[in-house]
Amino acid sequence: MHAFRLLLAAAVIAPAATWATPNFPASIARDLQLSGSPACTVCHATNDGGAGTVVKPFGKYLVSRGLVPFDEGSLAGALAAAAGERHDSDGDGLDDIDALKQGLDPNGSSTHASTLEDPSFGCSAAGAGAGPSILLAAAGVLLTASLRRRPARVPGRPGRPARASERPRW
Repeated sequence: MHAFRLLLAAAVIAPAATWATPNFPASIARDLQLSGSPACTVCHATNDGGAGTVVKPFGKYLVSRGLVPFDEGSLAGALAAAAGERHDSDGDGLDDIDALKQGLDPNGSSTHASTLEDPSFGCSAAGAGAGPSILLAAAGVLLTASLRRRPARVPGRPGRPARASERPRW
């Protein structure tokens, strides 16, 4: 039974380590009718993505407008907000949506500093903001529960803990 619980905990922890939103680049291309998908680096530090790597101003802006992992509806809403607000992440006079439609990086080539909070998900990362943390906490609870010592059972009385006076004295 302990092996089952350990496998269950591993099954919960493993996806948290590689939590991904791989559909977002294609969704951006579809929603904005682009000829190709943008690189993950329009939001992430690298194309590998990963937890905590949405560090680019455009990605932070989308998160500030309701983007959540695995939710293409929230992505569409954040892109609509960017279009409606004519947001310009790099301040070059070309709004983000027009930059994407022209095949440009909306963050520009400069290292534009952003004051928006760093999210912890994206193309190759995880979760509903705190999703990986919640999964890791759940795995910890499962693991702790599997390691707890259970009360001794009295032979012939399945499912019922033994009273202190009925426990074997070995």
